[in-house]
Amino acid sequence: MVTFNHSDGGTPEKAWQAAHLPVRFNSLGLDALERLIVVSAHPDDESLGVGGLIAHVAGLGLPIIVIVLSNGEASHPNSPTHDPARLAQLRRIEVTDALAHLAPNALVHLLELPDGKLTENVDIAEGAIAEAIGDAGDSTWVVAPWRADGHPDHAAASSAAERAVRTHRARLFEYPIWAWHWSTPDDAVWSAETVRVFDLKPVERAAKAQALALHRSQVRPLSESPGDEAIVPASFRAHFARDYETLIEVRVRPEPPADAHADPQQSLAAGYFDTVYSSGPDPWGFETRWYEKRKRSALLAALPRQRFGAALELGCSTGVLTAELADRCDTVLGIDLVEQPLGIARQRLVGWPGVSFERRTLPADWPEGEFELIVLSEVGYYCSAADLRRVLEQCRASLAPGGALVACHWRHPVADYPLTGDAVHAQLTHVVGLQRTVRHLERDFVLEVYEQRPALSVAQRDGLVP
Repeated sequence: MVTFNHSDGGTPEKAWQAAHLPVRFNSLGLDALERLIVVSAHPDDESLGVGGLIAHVAGLGLPIIVIVLSNGEASHPNSPTHDPARLAQLRRIEVTDALAHLAPNALVHLLELPDGKLTENVDIAEGAIAEAIGDAGDSTWVVAPWRADGHPDHAAASSAAERAVRTHRARLFEYPIWAWHWSTPDDAVWSAETVRVFDLKPVERAAKAQALALHRSQVRPLSESPGDEAIVPASFRAHFARDYETLIEVRVRPEPPADAHADPQQSLAAGYFDTVYSSGPDPWGFETRWYEKRKRSALLAALPRQRFGAALELGCSTGVLTAELADRCDTVLGIDLVEQPLGIARQRLVGWPGVSFERRTLPADWPEGEFELIVLSEVGYYCSAADLRRVLEQCRASLAPGGALVACHWRHPVADYPLTGDAVHAQLTHVVGLQRTVRHLERDFVLEVYEQRPALSVAQRDGLVP
């Protein structure tokens, strides 16, 4: 819960200037840095906290990835002129413009998690950060909002970053934002030995100032009406016009990999599934568990159209979902890695027009043709990170105009699987040209639909709204 308000007076910048923080704390050197990953809870966090650092690293020609967890749509909860959808639209544009100014070659990932509810979505954020880190090691630096900043979304972003660094080796730093407002130079939070200051050149300070100015919905009033006041007024921006930025290094002890855990760089092979199916024809309980029946119903309900032409189901297994897709599609091609479940699937749908099954190894043996519907259900986490990227790119390339990609995955970790379901869905956000139109998140599974940009809503397709 936030215990401060942006409209409060807060600690004036002159108090921080009098504290001479660059004298109190050691400088941060970048000699060991080869790649920078910036995590932002809301659009503008990155520009406020480390805009100068981003500009400096961009000037060095080093790769930069910026992960923006939410659209910041809750910034003006009492606005009479801008609803959350409009604010989200504005802030997406603002953050991409600001980052294009700071670091034109940076990769920007907008996760679009709900503003104010990042504590409920730490797993998804962790998956995106871990995917960005990969296996680069300590030469990759992750900078995220400070855990002690007093904002629950900032704490959640910190938690996601720490968890990702714990399992994927990297150095972790955190940057304060609201702490300059509610704390004072004498507070115990500033006594940490790990506080560092990073000196900014005049050109970097100017780039940061311009980036902040591009966050117009935050630094200017939305209108003259009450509730539309600037969230980042001039008195607060003064904290970020300094000739230095402040970061706190977080010492994270890497989590030793479990001996039984799968290699994240290696997709599961056919032999693994041969062993699974040797236990019986329905090892996951597709036909008997209410969990599976309910999940299939949710997936079918999420489809944005009543009927599709050609459909492709990846990892069709024994064809239980295939049978239900066949009622909604002209043709369905189900593919799987091993023959045993395909035999059961063929028997289940024998004589069903338009339904076929093929044994294929993905991503190498991708089927030809275009599909109006591609279903990626409970299969992405069997892939290595590299193979998953190829599969998702092949999905995008094979979508017919107006097509939809639906993905659904178990969220609990499984030691045998190279990836988690959340990591799979984090990677989906990186697929160029696709727009998420449906997102259903539960403790057990995540279900999403992606369509080609610009996508119409179901109500628009039915003529209910313009």
